[in-house]
Amino acid sequence: MTSEPISLLQQTVTEFGVILTGVTLVSVGALVYFRRVRMERPPVGTFNGRDIVILLAFIVTLPFLYALLPNWLITCLLVITFASSLFIGYRPVLGATGAWLGIGLLIGLNIWTSHHLMGTTGGWQLWWAELSVLVGLGSIAVANLYVQGGMKLRYVAWLSLGLAAYDIVFATVLPLTDKLVAGYLANPLDPLLGMRFGIDNYGVGLGDLLIYSLFLTASYKAYGARAARVAFGLIVVVGAGVTAFVPFLLNFLDTQLDLLVPSQAFFGPAAFLCYLWMKRRYGRERTMGEYLASADAAARTATSAQPAPAPEPASV
Repeated sequence: MTSEPISLLQQTVTEFGVILTGVTLVSVGALVYFRRVRMERPPVGTFNGRDIVILLAFIVTLPFLYALLPNWLITCLLVITFASSLFIGYRPVLGATGAWLGIGLLIGLNIWTSHHLMGTTGGWQLWWAELSVLVGLGSIAVANLYVQGGMKLRYVAWLSLGLAAYDIVFATVLPLTDKLVAGYLANPLDPLLGMRFGIDNYGVGLGDLLIYSLFLTASYKAYGARAARVAFGLIVVVGAGVTAFVPFLLNFLDTQLDLLVPSQAFFGPAAFLCYLWMKRRYGRERTMGEYLASADAAARTATSAQPAPAPEPASV
């Protein structure tokens, strides 16, 4: 049985459903993790403006690396990236042995499905489902590594603005992003969360998920639950709604809905303006130490990454 193409409106609604589901599960999951788990952060110091510049520079070079490197080498780099982020994020929850077992299962299954199950819609859907779990868990872990490591909402807002410029350049001026997404699709550890319906694939990128998770979690850390609700509303309206429906509105330019929408081009400026509004309304944002001493942290049900205080052995 063959699948027939569906209308532009149906594709738009499906895309919106996939993006909304993904950004909700991942960003809310990052916030839940932040409230309940204390990550054993590597001793890299506190994130500052210089780190944001370095991070942006690294992100800008990625498209060129993807364009130059063979797929097998990209897969190896992604294995290292996912394995390290997942281990840092979930060792406090599962322990070292459990974390490595879970990482091996997720990565191994994705590599296997990429090579054996891509001939049918069902195979694609299984690949997408397993990949989405992997990408979502990775986004949650990295967002918490940054925010619990001291990244402030101010830096997240500036990072979003920088990524907006990046998205515009590499989606329009130097259109590498769409070519890279299409060229690496179906390869192992493709950094996308999504699903396939019929003959069409729908997804949202790992970078977008990370920014949404950072913005929601940093808003909560900085100003509490009220700010988090505002941040989540912005994520839903701009991150999911605008991103999904812009191709529909631009149908006169592309009737196949194959536009790669630069999500951060819309979300970045909106997030920056939202941060300025929060700063004006709520004042100075809390540091991680001030959050931990606040009523928000005291009210949570904590799953600490650190053991209960106890006398240290003489050998330590």
